[in-house]
Amino acid sequence: MRRVALAVVLVGVTMMAMGASVAWGESITPLCTTAQGTQTCTAAWYTTPILQLSWTWTAGGTPSNCNEASYQDDVVATVSCTVSWSDGFAGTQSYTAHVEVSSPTATATPSRPADSNGWYNHPVAGAVSATSFSGIASCASTTYSGPSTTSATVAGTCVDNAGKSVTVSSAPFAYDTTPPTLSATADPGDQSVAVSWQAGGDVAPIASIQVTRSGGTGAASVQTVYSGNGTGFSDSHLKNGVRYTYTVIARDQAGNAATTTIRATPGPRLLGPAPNAHLTAPPILSWTVAPGATYYNVQLFRGSKVLSAWPAHASLQLRRTWRFDGRRYRLKPGRYKWYVWPGFGRRKAARYGHAIGSGTFVIVR
Repeated sequence: MRRVALAVVLVGVTMMAMGASVAWGESITPLCTTAQGTQTCTAAWYTTPILQLSWTWTAGGTPSNCNEASYQDDVVATVSCTVSWSDGFAGTQSYTAHVEVSSPTATATPSRPADSNGWYNHPVAGAVSATSFSGIASCASTTYSGPSTTSATVAGTCVDNAGKSVTVSSAPFAYDTTPPTLSATADPGDQSVAVSWQAGGDVAPIASIQVTRSGGTGAASVQTVYSGNGTGFSDSHLKNGVRYTYTVIARDQAGNAATTTIRATPGPRLLGPAPNAHLTAPPILSWTVAPGATYYNVQLFRGSKVLSAWPAHASLQLRRTWRFDGRRYRLKPGRYKWYVWPGFGRRKAARYGHAIGSGTFVIVR
């Protein structure tokens, strides 16, 4: 009976095990010599050079066209070997060498654009891109979710088909999820309210302040009365006796926002000295300007009335001594109470409005 040679061709990672029988016990086997020694070549990727690829076969064979090779660089190459035996049989074996001596490379970036002005304000995953001679088998990336910083990074690790891995981090980026700190006050005046605030960013600086107002005639509506990056403003042309609500919104560059609400009722009032202030020197009495007033009447009491004055402006500097109602008075230690009314037109007309207010202070030694 004629014997037919069986040729086994090894392709990629599906190569059959080396040393398989060619026929009736004959075999042709590739040998791979690396820095670790000489072994039967395998279908796996070699990650160091194949210093020599040679062949071995069963006894009695005569080789022909048996390719030997050396692979120092990345390569996928197929070689073969043909052997003839004395009984007339000839067989051919092929082997494909997979060599990767290079390392994979990778880059990592955030998986989406920044949320606001180049800042990220909620968790962001990494997107990893990698290349390798053997091909990339898998990649995994991290997600950044804090803390707030200007040097956040995402990272990733990829493994190639040769089993080599690469870990990479992105360039630093800015990340802040914390709303700004915010406090605000409202100081009512005559037909006006002075609104002031203090705002600070956690990491991202403050980008803008917005103030809205509700109340007054259009109580159902909300108006924006301030936009900018200052620390306060004065809201004028308001109605006295009406309660206004102000909402202050601070936004940082990362798009985080903080909100606080304050309320104030404008109207004429005393400004100083503070109620029940203890003083050692004559104070300046001051109050809000009354629209249309041409003068004011200030009355000072210590038990009984000790002074009545008509300043043209919204303040009066008391003195240590003065004359009133034909008598001389001195600012003695004790508690004083004072009142002020706006006057309109000529003083002799004695046209006065409602009292702007009353206050007390104490003179001490």
